[in-house]
Amino acid sequence: MMKVRLAMFVLLMLGVSGAINAQTIEVSLIETEPVSGNSMTRQSEYVISGALDALFEAGLIGTNARPAAGDLAAFTQFVPDPDAAEAMIDYVVAILAEYDGLNPVPSCRYRLIRIRDGRDVQSGAVPAVVPRSALDADVEKACIDVGGAVAAACFPSR
Repeated sequence: MMKVRLAMFVLLMLGVSGAINAQTIEVSLIETEPVSGNSMTRQSEYVISGALDALFEAGLIGTNARPAAGDLAAFTQFVPDPDAAEAMIDYVVAILAEYDGLNPVPSCRYRLIRIRDGRDVQSGAVPAVVPRSALDADVEKACIDVGGAVAAACFPSR
């Protein structure tokens, strides 16, 4: 009986220490308008979904804001919400989804911003993926893959 209690205590403590180390990441996406002028919000939401899925698979807690229209200047000037620290968010992945009007899947620039000091920890770019076909399911998968690649680039060791 004592061994069972000890084993349960050890498992409980391991679970608690894992929860203490969990990090919350917010994904904030800014989307450019393609040459055609059509909103690409649906594809941008798929990019966010791919990023959130990858964060979850890496053992991180993900949250997101709705995509917002903007340009490179809005992306470079992006500052996380001042209430992010109170919301227990540790990092923000700011993404600029750039649409060229030809491929429905965006290329994405990203910045990983640490909330505690507001500094960029990492930045880079993920190229657009060409979908297998123009079918909605293939475009969705390609956008999800791009979002997953952004998250993997931000948190490579997980």
